[in-house]
Amino acid sequence: MARSHILVAVSGGADSVALLHSLHQAAKQHRWRLTVAHLNHGIRGKKASDDAAFVETMARRLRIPCVVGRARVPALAKRKGISLEMAAREARYAFLVRTAWAVKADVMATAHTADDQVETILLKLVRGAGRGGLSGMAAQSLIEGFPLVRPLLDVSRGEIEAYLRERNLSWREDESNRDTAFLRNRVRHELLPFLEKKFNPQIREAVLRCGEVLGAEDAWMEGLAQEILKDCTLTPALSPEGRGSRYVQSDKLYGYPLAARRRVIRLWLVQQGVPAAGLDFESITRVEALLGRRQGSQTVELAGGWQVQRQYDRVSVGKAPSARRVGKNITAIKVKVPGVTLVKGLGLRITVTLAPGIVKARGGRPGVFPAQATLSAKGLEQGGLWVRPGKAGDRMSPFGMKGTRKIQDILVDAKIPRAVRGRIPVLVCADQVVWLPGYRIDRKWAVDDEGAMNLQVVIEPVSSRKTQSA
Repeated sequence: MARSHILVAVSGGADSVALLHSLHQAAKQHRWRLTVAHLNHGIRGKKASDDAAFVETMARRLRIPCVVGRARVPALAKRKGISLEMAAREARYAFLVRTAWAVKADVMATAHTADDQVETILLKLVRGAGRGGLSGMAAQSLIEGFPLVRPLLDVSRGEIEAYLRERNLSWREDESNRDTAFLRNRVRHELLPFLEKKFNPQIREAVLRCGEVLGAEDAWMEGLAQEILKDCTLTPALSPEGRGSRYVQSDKLYGYPLAARRRVIRLWLVQQGVPAAGLDFESITRVEALLGRRQGSQTVELAGGWQVQRQYDRVSVGKAPSARRVGKNITAIKVKVPGVTLVKGLGLRITVTLAPGIVKARGGRPGVFPAQATLSAKGLEQGGLWVRPGKAGDRMSPFGMKGTRKIQDILVDAKIPRAVRGRIPVLVCADQVVWLPGYRIDRKWAVDDEGAMNLQVVIEPVSSRKTQSA
């Protein structure tokens, strides 16, 4: 974190006070700049206000800027139908991320300790978490895309208090930390002492060791899941779910063991934008069961208005139709020859170069990009090249085949879902289909002289931020 601007989360409790003072002590050597962030959760009335005043005074004495925020956690919990603990966590991280962007911090730091790690792992266990959850908190992670570090994750609460006493530093005690109405407090004050007394005096060390082992194994299996996901997805493909969506090939994924399928499904859903917090075991199980169904189109609804849909062998994820953003109709756009043409509505870039040779691309699935083809430049005598979505009545004479075929029939035979067909582009000249990208060119545009200057055409996806109209 050399020369970093660190946003330090400070509640006023022993852990966060120790974190702030230790970072302040090291800041000059490492050329760190610190900002304190404190959130009043709106739960404890005057005592919460006193906590905020304590933090502000401490920051002022250390000559560190301080940002104090306020949230209505009870109202948030009621509105979302979640526990007070969960609502407080959501509000806290939302405040930290918001503040980090506002003060232009490079990283956020929280004061989670080894004791917090033990409690977190046990909480995950009683809730039925998998290997990832039982790994506990990571020393470094991302919260809403912002870097977060937990420098005290290997330090016990006892060591923290000893550090503060040695330096004659005061801190605030939150009496709600003793309230066993909260599940974490029951783990801290009831479950852990019971396990230490009746089962293992070193239970904390054992739990931490277990979390470390599971964390290493989880990271290894996550790498395997990434490779399996690459093997089982068509990416990128045009879809009604939006630019950049990835289809899972259900039959292919179903060839892997159940544990791999579950992990890959979760990874895929998160990559497609589904919030990880809403993906519980039941949700993953329902999606996994969808993969095994062999007939018809079926849908699984997820939290937050997301849905997973199976059509043929493809499984896609997106917002439910009522919440899905629908793009504007795409009209025909002239393709620059030679040159680069960007098609905003479809998120595609078309590059045409004049060069000898021929790319003998194998016919595959229409609408899967990048796609490449070589066309005879002689065809340009009929007019320029245009790109547009396919329309009713489109036909072509596929190279290597006899007769003509309707584009609609080609897409049906390729098992392209109905909702996707209208977004698959075709390259046309004089309104006659020249090429169905990802499939075949029309035989009238076949190259008869590889040494001539032919049209080398590549269609590939681009990010929405870089896409512009031609």
